[in-house]
Amino acid sequence: MEISAKELAKLINVSPATVSMVFNNKPGISNATKELVLNAAARYGYTAKQPLAPAPAHKIIQLINYKKHGKVAADTPFFSQLTEGITQECTRQNCALHVSYFYENMDIPAQLAALKEVDCIGILLLATEMNREDFKKFKNFSVPIVVLDCYYDELNYDCVLINNIQGAFNATSYLIKCGHKKVGYLRSSIEISNFAERADGYYKALRSHNISTSHPYVYTISPTAEEGYRDMMEILKDKPRLADAYFADNDIIAAAAMKAFRENGYQMPEEISIIGFDDMPLCDMMVPSLTTMKVKKKELGATAIQRLMERVSDNHRECLKMSMATKLIRRDSVSIIS
Repeated sequence: MEISAKELAKLINVSPATVSMVFNNKPGISNATKELVLNAAARYGYTAKQPLAPAPAHKIIQLINYKKHGKVAADTPFFSQLTEGITQECTRQNCALHVSYFYENMDIPAQLAALKEVDCIGILLLATEMNREDFKKFKNFSVPIVVLDCYYDELNYDCVLINNIQGAFNATSYLIKCGHKKVGYLRSSIEISNFAERADGYYKALRSHNISTSHPYVYTISPTAEEGYRDMMEILKDKPRLADAYFADNDIIAAAAMKAFRENGYQMPEEISIIGFDDMPLCDMMVPSLTTMKVKKKELGATAIQRLMERVSDNHRECLKMSMATKLIRRDSVSIIS
């Protein structure tokens, strides 16, 4: 008795879509996976309902999402919009997109070997959670690599990222221009290059307005909603000296802090103003709605693909750092002091 594609997929722990892609010669499936599916099909009596079709003449771009801990590069609207921009630009460039994940807590050599098996013309490395040392794992790949959402000075790759320093500088400057004298910082407890650059922008803004950078208004909290809320509640238990306004490393941190402030009796923005970073959909739904720095996420992803295709056509180009500007979105979470 023949089994179905769904039953075959369950037996070998792959998706039904993977089985279908193998039997239709779709791009983006490693040789090891093809062999696993075909051998299992022969063993269990699966026969494709349609004859094998010739492989399409698509070029394949591999998107590798590097997961160190998953607390920043999570399944949020930010990353879904970023991926949407990548997908749309791949379609425009007549390329197929193969999405892979790299988990730092799993077998690293096996994962790297599997990634190298993908028959692609270039790799887009979503490196939000990566540190300097992590990039050494990818030094022996034979195809061009463009790094997305991360930058370190010593990297010998094209890097496409947000202009974090400019965004944080403008956000902090806005709070100061609104009349706030004590401007604090809600800093992420997870260290990534994006947040390090936002810290630079925050302190640069204080210095440019002749405000001391030595003050007690910097608090370190988690960039995840539940943990960030708990961290802020713990901080407020000690009745600390609070600033008039805060810049937060991202919208999730801002939202978590706002909830904690409200539950401790603080009125917002009358007593405490706050500004975030990213312009996620939750900003409009918060009370008060969150002032933030808008990141053009789709355009960021599309730009990375465009640069990768330029690199594929000529791999001897000089490496570029391409940073996308942010835009202030004024809402209701910042009061203006006359």
